[in-house]
Amino acid sequence: MQNAARVLIVGETPRDDSRLRRELQSHGFESLTGDISKSAEELAGAQRPDVVVLNMNSPEAQSNPAAFFALAQTLKQTKLANHMRILLVGANKENLPQQPTDLIDDLLLGPTNGPQICHRIKALVRLNTMHEELVRRIQTTEKYGIESPSPKVPSQELTNIRILFMGNPTSFVLVEEALASSATLIGALTFSTAFDYLNREKFDSILLDAGTQIEPYLHFVEELRKNSRFYNLPIIMMVDHPDVHALGIYETGVTDILKKPIQPAELCLRIDALVREYRFRNTLKDIYQESRHLVTNDALTGLYNRGFMYQHLSAMIQDYGRSSQSFSVVALKILNMPEINKKLGYASGDRIIRQVGEVIGLLVRGEDVAVRFGGQEFMIVLPDTDPELAKNVIVRIRGVIEHTEFALENCDEPVVVQMKSTLTGYSAGDDPEGLVARAWSAKALML
Repeated sequence: MQNAARVLIVGETPRDDSRLRRELQSHGFESLTGDISKSAEELAGAQRPDVVVLNMNSPEAQSNPAAFFALAQTLKQTKLANHMRILLVGANKENLPQQPTDLIDDLLLGPTNGPQICHRIKALVRLNTMHEELVRRIQTTEKYGIESPSPKVPSQELTNIRILFMGNPTSFVLVEEALASSATLIGALTFSTAFDYLNREKFDSILLDAGTQIEPYLHFVEELRKNSRFYNLPIIMMVDHPDVHALGIYETGVTDILKKPIQPAELCLRIDALVREYRFRNTLKDIYQESRHLVTNDALTGLYNRGFMYQHLSAMIQDYGRSSQSFSVVALKILNMPEINKKLGYASGDRIIRQVGEVIGLLVRGEDVAVRFGGQEFMIVLPDTDPELAKNVIVRIRGVIEHTEFALENCDEPVVVQMKSTLTGYSAGDDPEGLVARAWSAKALML
């Protein structure tokens, strides 16, 4: 059973609160209600929330919005700032602070609904997870007597942001004006041009103005996600009616949806939040790369080894009792490895294992622990990820691997890999050995 991330809602709107709380509960969140008159210390007390939602639709916020922004500023100045995110909901252009990005982590302007709020909360909880996993990863490495790079947090100043835009030229002009002070916008008129840009240049995000014609853009996203280089690149889709297609849009790999007409303040903060998360994930991978060592990493693939995984799982299980994080464990196996070895030789088989390991390392998120378990077997530990979400992630990762044609010297034909994957979620009372054994057993969820 996964612990629920805690969401504190400051400012009550009686007719909407029960609906929102039900929505939060259905997404696995524990919701609390706070009074704006209480101090920041009380709001962030023993029941410290993972996300604070400032409800600007509430009567208190309507009459005194400055009090809510003052609370956000106070919370941002506490030592909990890296572990507690602030989401502003229901604000409008008239009652926004001058510099919203200095006070809050994300916002939803105007009318909102439960699924929108829950989607944003999930992204904010993920940022907390990345911070906590970074510290835990370094602590695990240090147990081996290895000096690790110092923990890094994203810079408050995001510079040289590059956004690839596709869609209505009129929207391009409006978006370019909105992002003029924070990002460079590059326009692509066709999908082939977009692919060409992406293969030649580095971007921090993709912005798609789909309007009502979303199908071609969804196909573009699906094709993009098959490439390991762009697997985690943030993609925002602007649509006219997000409620109609939201589930299908997210399933293709779109990171976020914005409803048109776009509000410049909301667009700027969404770009800021997604780029910050994307760059932080890349920072995590860089740190892990810097700290690679023969003691903790598999020599053939560069992934973590079995011993490191067991040590790290022990730390995650200890953290489970005092945090809102649970996790899932995935087992992956190359099914046709015997045939590859027989046909091409064991040296070629090792090269295939190395290439598969490299692809897994590229596809996992920065906070995930990718492991070579032994032989043709791999494991992935996904922090703060329940089995249902882990299933979606691993199905996509396995799909990329199975559609990749691996090349070998002195081999005329590319090698296609067949994978088997199973997963399980952590349950209270699990130990590392039992959890890993269940992930490989018939009791695990077969994907």
